[in-house]
Amino acid sequence: MSAPTPIFTTPPTLMFVGSDPDLADVCSRVMPAVSLLRVGHAAAAVQRMVVTRPLVVIFDGSMSETDATDIAECARDIRAGVVRASAAARGQLAEAISAAALDAEKRRELDPLPPPPPEED
Repeated sequence: MSAPTPIFTTPPTLMFVGSDPDLADVCSRVMPAVSLLRVGHAAAAVQRMVVTRPLVVIFDGSMSETDATDIAECARDIRAGVVRASAAARGQLAEAISAAALDAEKRRELDPLPPPPPEED
């Protein structure tokens, strides 16, 4: 009998999507022990999310509503928290990110594996 295949786990990270470097710096100081991935636009974020599986995805006001929806849907699929930084005041950003991280951890504990793809007829 062969050994079971180990389940790959990613280190906890935050992903910042957008073009505001000052806001990205604020996000990196919220959880200094957690790496911050900086991504410039939504397409790259969605592409990287399925591989890096960030704990929280933060995006700024430079995202269109369509891009924001794409990011949020992909984040939901990987059970990541989502914070729209433009909606949260910078003073409340740390609290929003921390709450999203805790929520994501709980969801990943309850259902750690992604759902299987739908069967085609």
